[in-house]
Amino acid sequence: MQVSLNTSSLSSADALGSSVIKQQPASQIVPTNMKTAMANTDYPASPLISARPQRYSVQLNDQLTCLQEADSYLGKLEQQLLDYRHQSRRGGEAAKTQKQALESLLEKRSQLSAGTVDNQLRPVLQGEARVNFLAPQISHAMQQQGEESLLFSASKDKEQLLAAVHVDEEMDPRQYRATMNNALRRVGIQSHIDKGEAHFSTREDNWAQLQESLLAIGGGKRFAAGSTTAITTTLLPTQTDNLLKALKTPGARLSSTLQQTLESIGQSREQLATQQEKARQMIDGMARYSQSQNAEQASQALAKMLNRASHNYQTLAEAMNGQASLSSLTVRNLLS
Repeated sequence: MQVSLNTSSLSSADALGSSVIKQQPASQIVPTNMKTAMANTDYPASPLISARPQRYSVQLNDQLTCLQEADSYLGKLEQQLLDYRHQSRRGGEAAKTQKQALESLLEKRSQLSAGTVDNQLRPVLQGEARVNFLAPQISHAMQQQGEESLLFSASKDKEQLLAAVHVDEEMDPRQYRATMNNALRRVGIQSHIDKGEAHFSTREDNWAQLQESLLAIGGGKRFAAGSTTAITTTLLPTQTDNLLKALKTPGARLSSTLQQTLESIGQSREQLATQQEKARQMIDGMARYSQSQNAEQASQALAKMLNRASHNYQTLAEAMNGQASLSSLTVRNLLS
């Protein structure tokens, strides 16, 4: 779902709002009934306009798109898993066809989900899909103490990323780790600690290049001096790979993996449904009119107010100027 913003409509509505509800100068006498009408009218919802001048932001639009793309892919994958599990019990060509379709969905996950589902089959609603990997040489280097100058390099697209860092013995463990993390981040790597074990992550679309191009040069303590050391990386097990492997060896393991994957997808889709409902409520809260009849009621209230202010030239002039700036598209949107 794409949410678009008609800026001309908003600016026109703001112009009308500011002209209609603008406070009268102290020297003018405004009838009490006119003040009441101006205070009670629902249009143009001036507090809402001033508090939220842009009703649908680009960020909200991107989040809604990610929600839909992730849910769409997971929904197709869930249905394909169910179809395959059903057909696999019967065997035959139908089971092979369902298996091929399932493998295709898994192998093309990144493209079909537009990067909104990672290799653990979890939705990625913010940022980029990432892969987790081990790099024992870097983990060992981060545990060592002593002064040394290090240089890390890696390829990204057609660019060569470089990160130089100097560490000394006076650094405390926290400062040392932060310094190393900053250097690794400049070559597209983030470090993580899980249950006392270190692992690393990078963007999924950069993984293929990183594992072939990650190098380090040191001063002879952590890495060799005067020559590059190729950093060995190992991808951590993923739900996608586990499922693809299980599909090649039918049996109890496949049945267990299918069930585990279905449960995981079900939980993820429940979370997505919750997020979609929150987004819907947010959009409803941004709506200028809570009911479809409010636009008509607002126009009637505006007409009554102008009728009561027929003796006040300045009020009528401001209202007419505001209405003159409204586009025909804005009027059609309000009355539709």
